[in-house]
Amino acid sequence: MPIADCDGGREREWRMENRPRAIAHLNIVGFRAAIAGLEDSALRGRPYVIAGGNRTRTIAWDVSPEALKQNIMPGMALAAARRMAKDLAIIPPNPAAYQKANTALESVVTRFAPAWQNDGCGNLFLDLTGTRGLFGPPADCICRIQNEITGSSGLKAAAAAASNKLVSKVASRAIRPIGLIEVRPGDETAFLSHQDISLLPGLGPSLMKTIRVTGFREAGELAALCDIQAISLFGGKKGLLLRDTARGIDNTPVTNGYGNRIIERRSVFTEDVLDETAIRGTLASLVENGGFEMRMDKLGAGSLRLSVVYSDGVEESGAEKSKSLFILDSDMLAAVERLYRKTASRRIRVRSLYLSLENLAPLCFEPDLFEPDKGAKIRRFQETVDAIQYRFGLGKVMRGTALAAYSKSASLPAVNYD
Repeated sequence: MPIADCDGGREREWRMENRPRAIAHLNIVGFRAAIAGLEDSALRGRPYVIAGGNRTRTIAWDVSPEALKQNIMPGMALAAARRMAKDLAIIPPNPAAYQKANTALESVVTRFAPAWQNDGCGNLFLDLTGTRGLFGPPADCICRIQNEITGSSGLKAAAAAASNKLVSKVASRAIRPIGLIEVRPGDETAFLSHQDISLLPGLGPSLMKTIRVTGFREAGELAALCDIQAISLFGGKKGLLLRDTARGIDNTPVTNGYGNRIIERRSVFTEDVLDETAIRGTLASLVENGGFEMRMDKLGAGSLRLSVVYSDGVEESGAEKSKSLFILDSDMLAAVERLYRKTASRRIRVRSLYLSLENLAPLCFEPDLFEPDKGAKIRRFQETVDAIQYRFGLGKVMRGTALAAYSKSASLPAVNYD
């Protein structure tokens, strides 16, 4: 009898480890426009867009269903949008309302999903693996979640269930703006085969242009490529990753958001310093290094924290919050230098500097990112610097002030962190 119990325990454990995953994706199309329509009943039934300004070159972030019917798309300049709809309303963004709506969405999904991931702007992943006994099959569970979201907030979501995040996201894109679909385990390849390539996540304009040159239109055409064909058409790792994406291969986990994540950088001087030039250079290096990682993950920081450790071991720290997210190195460096002037009150040599980027959030919460009239040159410059860093490595491009920290710091500032 003990042997039978032992074998049964092993069998149950094996089943638990090898059960198919159940990942759901909720997609509220036109998230910001939908919230605006719910808050102002006068907008219902008329075309409107969400935009961070009223200038000709301002870009529309989200559009109402009525605007969409008149061929007004997100990313379109307001001048072009106004030509299509003479009675077009321009609604300013309301970050507080978006955050409130996100909190309401999370309060619903946390009752059903042990693990969930909120990517912002009405995009959530739920890991429903192992919840069948509590809430029924994934499709039934998602239907309950959709009904609760609509009942509590008025928002309507397209929803999909599949064995991984990739397939569930493509599925929700295929049926949006509303609806429910389930791709059963084993059917991923068949489902993706005839989907338009543009539905695959992570494809930027440059890569899409290359794909269109090949004449491919459906994901199945990419999925059929062998290793040599994928590499020759799209390059080494990128080609294989693109081909595997078209095949629906994805093992990434559902993570509980970005709120608890912190990007940290610290620099320790070889000799304690009081030289302002060296200190400012090191601050610049910490900002550039941490900011690069943050932007590569498509995040912005809601607050910055700076700690100064003196030669006698005493530590002083301060923090600065922002109503909008910190994204650009220039903005973060200005904030960090202000923090240093407020924090470093002692005329004692400095041993080390510690910078942390906190309250991280997806970039879609940052209005200025989509406003071309404000700081467009600075953003283009930042994108160019990031592209060089990504291709050739950190430290290949840095501010002149950071070079002054070379001889004072334990090693190259751009890589001297914990």
